[in-house]
Amino acid sequence: MKYAQLIRLLVNRELTLRYKRSVIGIGWTLLNPILTSAVLWYVFSFVFASRLPSGQQFAPYLMAGILLNTFFNQGLMQSADSIASNGGVLTKIYVPPQIFAISSALAGLTNFFIGMIPLALVCFISGQPLAWTLPLVLIVGIALALLTAGLGLALSIIFIRFDDTRNIVNVLLMILMYLTPIFYPVTVMNSTMQRIIHWNPLTSYLDIFRWAFSNNATPTLFSWIYMSIWSIFALLLGTYVFKKYWPRTVAML
Repeated sequence: MKYAQLIRLLVNRELTLRYKRSVIGIGWTLLNPILTSAVLWYVFSFVFASRLPSGQQFAPYLMAGILLNTFFNQGLMQSADSIASNGGVLTKIYVPPQIFAISSALAGLTNFFIGMIPLALVCFISGQPLAWTLPLVLIVGIALALLTAGLGLALSIIFIRFDDTRNIVNVLLMILMYLTPIFYPVTVMNSTMQRIIHWNPLTSYLDIFRWAFSNNATPTLFSWIYMSIWSIFALLLGTYVFKKYWPRTVAML
């Protein structure tokens, strides 16, 4: 690939800059999901733990949701912001601007895989064995990286043109988080909410991830098809929107 070396350097830079002023550094990738899961586990364990299907452990169920949601939220926002933040480079030398969004998504994917280390530890402590389907987690990670990169490309145009959209997107991401079964089982919702949650794209990614990692969910064929459609659709949509509006947007950097 022509720009493979550049992408590798940008991913390394993204990871380095993110933790540049941090004492713990990349260790936050391990600590953040653990601390967040600990708080939510304490709050919700007595509410939802007894309502999970038989054999499912609440702690790894919760942490898997937090890990995937963090990857999506951070990857999306960083991919969308990456092109605007590198405007100085783009106006001086020719670099395909899409490279920055892709690099940000890959940096998020790296953090996602690192975050699986504490998830595996939580599974071990809670008595939830890792599944033999664990290698399929790679497919989920790549699919989610395509989703974040594609949506990030489309949002990058909007972010450059309208600063207020960042606040709107943050609100939408918060709503999406509550519509994703991160810390609650879908079965506690009424039938209308269950349909809404199942049509939420992140639900399919999360169900497959939980199943592939520790057999802590039961995805369907629809989940696999829906995840694939959204990943491809987001990438195609982002590429189309970016190519169409970038020539008129670059002057605003």
